[in-house]
Amino acid sequence: MVAGQFLAFRLGGGAGALISAFIALLVVVVVAAGFSGAGVMLMDRAKAIEPRSMVDALLFGLTCLPKFIGFALVLLGLALGLTMVASLVYFVCKLPGIGPLLLFVAHPVLVVLTGVTFTAITWVAVPLFTPAVWDGRSFKESLSLVYAVARTRLIQVVALLLGLYVVMSVIALLLLAALFPGYGLMTGLAAAIVGPGMLGGGMSSIVGILGGMDMGGGGGHLYAGMLATGLIFGVATTLMFQVLIMGVNLVYLSATAGLDIAASQGALETHLEQAKQKAREAQERARMAAERARQAMPQAATAPVAGAVPSPAAKTAVHCPQCHEGIHADDLFCGSCGHKLK
Repeated sequence: MVAGQFLAFRLGGGAGALISAFIALLVVVVVAAGFSGAGVMLMDRAKAIEPRSMVDALLFGLTCLPKFIGFALVLLGLALGLTMVASLVYFVCKLPGIGPLLLFVAHPVLVVLTGVTFTAITWVAVPLFTPAVWDGRSFKESLSLVYAVARTRLIQVVALLLGLYVVMSVIALLLLAALFPGYGLMTGLAAAIVGPGMLGGGMSSIVGILGGMDMGGGGGHLYAGMLATGLIFGVATTLMFQVLIMGVNLVYLSATAGLDIAASQGALETHLEQAKQKAREAQERARMAAERARQAMPQAATAPVAGAVPSPAAKTAVHCPQCHEGIHADDLFCGSCGHKLK
């Protein structure tokens, strides 16, 4: 990957940007597959079964990625739907008279509804859908499980996850409290002995290393210091994420123990079918309205214009009896000769 980035930096232009984008996508896929594979192996340990091999776990984790992408699209659709509903309500609030009162009532409701929705996604949906996929469930079955837990065991799951996050925060605090003093002391000592080259230079030094520039002998130390720092905090982050993933798996197993998801799956399918039916009905109504508008356009084009009907005054021409010039029927005097008409 580093070699690929070096090649992209050397090539530059469109080819370099294309290679950089491909390498970035590859890195994201590899990291996501590795994270998912670790979750699969920890799920096996949480279920007290023989863990599968690293290669099998990595391949299975790779097959889980489309389900996670689909779930992200579902959450995006939910967020867009909530945004559209809120936008419609706020447009109604622009009406004069009742608009301010409606805004006073609707705005707090929408704020609370949005907060509850995103809290449910963060605290229930994601922590339950992810281990459900690692457990080998299908996409629809995982959604049904999340729906079932949210209906029947929501308080239990929130309490368990709250306890997990508290424990996770304490572990992270202890780990960082033990790591930062040692890192600061040893980094300062190394800089004093090896030289400031392992610390100085900033982004210009990094760009110089990638570009092959001579950094005065300090570029190698800087590169080594960067890799060492990444290794230290990478290992610490990995340990914390292992604790988090294992805890989420245990919460999932505890929340789904003895849970009958058949009824929830049927209810979810019913709701989805109703949503599809309403969408089809709305599409049909929109099509019929467009058809009526299309049929009304030729009729409106061929209909006589009301303003083109001649007025009664225009049908009979009126002239002055004295000078025979045209006058209006309601005139009192002729505009040309001044003859009295009435």
